[in-house]
Amino acid sequence: MKFISIKKMKEFPSCLKPENKEKFSQYRYDRNLAYLRKEIFELVLVGDENSYFEMDNFSHRYKLKKGEIDRLCITVTQELEKLGWNVKTSFGGTGLFVYSTDEPPPSCYEDEF
Repeated sequence: MKFISIKKMKEFPSCLKPENKEKFSQYRYDRNLAYLRKEIFELVLVGDENSYFEMDNFSHRYKLKKGEIDRLCITVTQELEKLGWNVKTSFGGTGLFVYSTDEPPPSCYEDEF
C-alpha cells in the first residue's frame, strides 16, 4: 500500500474496505513508521545531538503497544545506522538519541534496565 498523506486525504483510501481488515495491522505499521521517520527527521535537522526523541510520547500518541514501538524502533535504528548515524536509547528505552560522534551526548545515560 502506498502511504496516504493526511494532508491530501480528501476522501478515504480505496483500501479501507471490510475485505482488507486482515491487512489493517500492516497498513497501521507502515503509517506509524512513516510518522516516526518524519518526527526523527525533524529532530535531526535541528542539529542538537544532545536532544532526544521521546519514544514514550510517540507511543502514547499513536496508541502503540510495547512490541509495536520496539519493532518500529529497531527499523528506524537500522536505517539511521545505515546512513552513518549512531543511535542509542536512554531513560529506560524511552529516549532515542541520534548522534554523529563516537561517544553518546552528555545527556544520554546508560540504561540500567
